[in-house]
Amino acid sequence: MTTHTRSILTVLSVGAVVLLLDRLSKTWVLDNLNLYEGRTLISALAPYLTVFHTTNTGVSFGMFRGGGEIFKIVAAVAVVAILVYSFRRGHSSTFVNISLGLMLGGAAGNLYDRLAYGHVIDFISFRVPGVFNFATFNLADSALVVGTILLAIYMLLEERRQKAEENSIPDQA
Repeated sequence: MTTHTRSILTVLSVGAVVLLLDRLSKTWVLDNLNLYEGRTLISALAPYLTVFHTTNTGVSFGMFRGGGEIFKIVAAVAVVAILVYSFRRGHSSTFVNISLGLMLGGAAGNLYDRLAYGHVIDFISFRVPGVFNFATFNLADSALVVGTILLAIYMLLEERRQKAEENSIPDQA
């Protein structure tokens, strides 16, 4: 199997797993909780982590609510861009391919919601009473954020590596 093929399969596999887990979790929420209903699944984590069914017309973690159609387009463009990049160029780094797969699955999961329901289903509610109340989010949001952070880390480390290489090459004057 070529590096390019392995790259594509990694991106698609990670994306498919994220999409599947996202769909399963959101289906569970839709089947078991009414809108704005919450439930503690692990009593030791209450009140810090609960499942709370809500919707979001914005982007990750409730930002820019009411974006509607523009976010459908943005999500679709993200999915297509990741797929085109993976199929045309691919990347030799498994780390990058996993990052792209996380972003692909996350974007596809939220795009599915926007197309099927007109909004994204959010349900993970994380808060520390009296300190902060984090926005409610979902697995797709988490995958997008983690994938983006991993890709940024890779890019920063790669830039450092290249600068170190450039500095170690003696001048040929």
